[in-house]
Amino acid sequence: MNTVLLFSPVVMSPDARRTVGGAQDAAVRMGVHVQTVTRPPTETLVRELRRLWSPLGAIVDCGSDWGPIPASLFGNLPTVLLHHDPETLPADALSVRHDSGETGRTAARELLSTGRRHFAFVHNATRTFWSDIRGKSFAEAIRLHGFRCHVMPSSGNGDGDGGAWQRRLRSFLHTMPKPCAVFAANDRTAVELLAAARHEGFDVPETIAVLGVDNDENLCERTIPALSSIEPDFRRAGDMAIRLLLDVANNRSGRDGGAATRDSGTAEAMIFGDLRVVRRASTRIVAMRDARVSDALELIRREACAGLRAERVAALFPGTRRQTDLRFRRAIGRTIAEEIRAVQLEEAKRLLADPARQITPISDFCGFSTPGSLRKFFRRETGMSMREWRREHP
Repeated sequence: MNTVLLFSPVVMSPDARRTVGGAQDAAVRMGVHVQTVTRPPTETLVRELRRLWSPLGAIVDCGSDWGPIPASLFGNLPTVLLHHDPETLPADALSVRHDSGETGRTAARELLSTGRRHFAFVHNATRTFWSDIRGKSFAEAIRLHGFRCHVMPSSGNGDGDGGAWQRRLRSFLHTMPKPCAVFAANDRTAVELLAAARHEGFDVPETIAVLGVDNDENLCERTIPALSSIEPDFRRAGDMAIRLLLDVANNRSGRDGGAATRDSGTAEAMIFGDLRVVRRASTRIVAMRDARVSDALELIRREACAGLRAERVAALFPGTRRQTDLRFRRAIGRTIAEEIRAVQLEEAKRLLADPARQITPISDFCGFSTPGSLRKFFRRETGMSMREWRREHP
């Protein structure tokens, strides 16, 4: 079986695991074996792996802690560089990277919708190109609406886990006009920010609303309060990388009648976007004015897709069901049942975004009793069938 080498520290982060999962699913559909390598590539390692596997090509995660990885290590082997800094990308590189600029704009739309008038961006502790891009696009979008964006820069010394960085975060929060909404470069930065806010006595989200990136559930679900986050479509990245690599490898092989080679000076790049915004308690500003509604929303977010019924949520409130729905609508603009369905719809869309997943069983993961009930609901809400929606959102 044809083999593709995928260099990734997959055990290190959820985004790496999602990327590898997307690549593996695409490879199965295309009859290719993905061999994951969790060691950083070196000239000797690449040479030995090529001798062992005779691979069609390689995919390399350049966004890890491995540092710069020169494409020259792979010689004439077609190689896709994942998450590589576009400013230093080789002229003839194959590449797949995240649209960090669009993430910044998504964050601006999300936080502007909270009604806040003061905003900030906190960079990753160590300077990175994706943090720079996110911060710039977020600040531009905020200024476009007539507001100022305060910025906390990177530390410059990589002290993201140390006391100095935490002290800087605490000091920065004190300088911010309040109430404010803060976009953090990633979830790890957002977690540090939440810790700083808690230590300094700032309520989240009433005083400071916080939004991260990556939707690392191990982090987001274990913060106080739970962290809202933008989830990049990392599975799509893996899928793109496999397709791009095989397209190039097959074209070169078919044309040359032998080993695949790259044409000097030609580049092929693909960009993937965000999958969804996962809203948790750290940005639920309106609801937090009503503590019972806030608690109910967290229950719905956690259990809507596990068969949660509106009656169970309504039981958290005094008064009649009608009074409770009116209270809910005043807080978030929807009734309890509508909020449950909204969460279920988002989960259905998330699952549909994975082209390897069969459509019929999706209802089991969204809290619907039958596939037919989900199909009817989905068409009513979106105006298209689930299959049509998948085709429209590759």
